[in-house]
Amino acid sequence: MGIIGCGKVTTMFHLRAIADVEEVEVSAVADPDRERMEVVRRRAGADRGYLDYRELLSDPDVDAVAVNTPPKLHEGITLEALRAGKHILCEKPLAQSVEGCLHVGEAQEATGLVVSPVHNYAFTPCLYRALELIGGDEIGAPQRIKLRFDNNLWSYCSKTDFRLRDRHGIVEDLLPHVLSVAHVFTDSVGLEEARGWAKSYDVIDNLEVVLLMGEGAVIDSSMNWTSLIPGYRIEVAGDSGVMEMDLMKAPHRVTVRGPTGRRVFDRKGLGKYLELARLRHPAFREQYRHFAAVVEGSESPRFTVDDEAEMLGLIEEVVGRLDETDISGG
Repeated sequence: MGIIGCGKVTTMFHLRAIADVEEVEVSAVADPDRERMEVVRRRAGADRGYLDYRELLSDPDVDAVAVNTPPKLHEGITLEALRAGKHILCEKPLAQSVEGCLHVGEAQEATGLVVSPVHNYAFTPCLYRALELIGGDEIGAPQRIKLRFDNNLWSYCSKTDFRLRDRHGIVEDLLPHVLSVAHVFTDSVGLEEARGWAKSYDVIDNLEVVLLMGEGAVIDSSMNWTSLIPGYRIEVAGDSGVMEMDLMKAPHRVTVRGPTGRRVFDRKGLGKYLELARLRHPAFREQYRHFAAVVEGSESPRFTVDDEAEMLGLIEEVVGRLDETDISGG
């Protein structure tokens, strides 16, 4: 693996995940900032570091790349990586437009290489336990799903400011977290309502979106970069019960309230607390393990370029709705 982009998302999440996946080894890193590049190179144990990502793409010992740059660079770097014969794991969004995503899809089809967009929360273990429970006696068929994503941009201390340069920068950063998790529950969603406002910044930093699932259920979602305490809480209300999760704070636990009372499904042992304290969220680790398996051909991709294009279409639709509203005030 080669890593392109040595900012916060790389140091906080990607390096920790890769360290726990034996199928992946970092051999090279690239960043135009020499100090950032050297820090990541040393932490990753990589032999080589480059100031120009194109040199990394020409490195014959690199089989795949993680594209961890600001979003405006994703499409171009991904296309260059495909031409260089590399498999790609790219931070969301894969492109900044549906058209750009389709260009990536055409290039991928021509090369036969793997292109996987990063949607880390969609790989959280409790989500897949939840899927096993849906449709059963305790939950029944979903009627309404509530998603609430809370985070704090100030405390995140990003080394880049792309979220604040555009009126919809934070929207394009947050909404994929909701759409990717919705994708776990359903193959089809449509936009019903969208409302956004600026609370702490000059751009939209709080967003509420109502989605309709193809099966008829409703997804109520809210997301922001202004909360003091981070969390990603999910409540699934079925026709016979309710289940709750927090993808950030309790990635293995599902709590169910159904006809037989309250039940908790969780991973046993202290390891689940230690991994969170060490910022080793299992979803990032699972995403890398899955990426390696897709490259090897032992698993089918959970997210395709076509899936990403559909998400980008919904993001563009939400942005269009928000352009019609006043963003000041909550």
